[in-house]
Amino acid sequence: FKKNLTQPIIHCFEPISECLDVIKKDFPNDKELILNNVGVGGKKEELQFNINYKNSSSSFKKLIPDTTWIKRRAKARKIDSDKFTIKNQTTKVITLDDYASENNILNIDLLKIDTQGFEDQVLLGATNLLKENRIKVIRLELIFSEIYENPLQIYDIEKILIPYNYKLFSIQKSGSLISDYIFQTDLVYVSKDVYENVYLKSSFF
Repeated sequence: FKKNLTQPIIHCFEPISECLDVIKKDFPNDKELILNNVGVGGKKEELQFNINYKNSSSSFKKLIPDTTWIKRRAKARKIDSDKFTIKNQTTKVITLDDYASENNILNIDLLKIDTQGFEDQVLLGATNLLKENRIKVIRLELIFSEIYENPLQIYDIEKILIPYNYKLFSIQKSGSLISDYIFQTDLVYVSKDVYENVYLKSSFF
């Protein structure tokens, strides 16, 4: 984002402090990059965060044991699949509504959510922002495969967004639960005003 956008102000949320340390090292003293060592969810609370051997797969949701996904990941790292989750940590969870209010953020141009099965909770904590269409574009990853407990469906996302006039704008890729041992894709939703602006200017409509 910093490479492709002109002086973006980025608010980053990450429960694993070691991951934030990497960003701090790459972008020292960057005042337009605000790092928050917290999780984001549906309400202000503390939750157990599951840190996995591959830290990018860590989540507030637990992994389902004995899946093809976890067996392949564990085998590649030469560990037992039941040891793929290294530890649990108590993590502070905030909401985007509270964060925006406390930091006087009036609009969010792009909200990127990649929270390993916790995407619906992030949106539930942004109800006021969504209701007022103050988030313009939402890009989120959705994992359909049974990797984490209670995998989300598109319905779980759209029942939150559709009432506030957000529209599905793009799907990154197709697949199936049979052909892909990890079936996931990125979805992009846009607010009503963004959609109408694109609609009026595009020659494809």
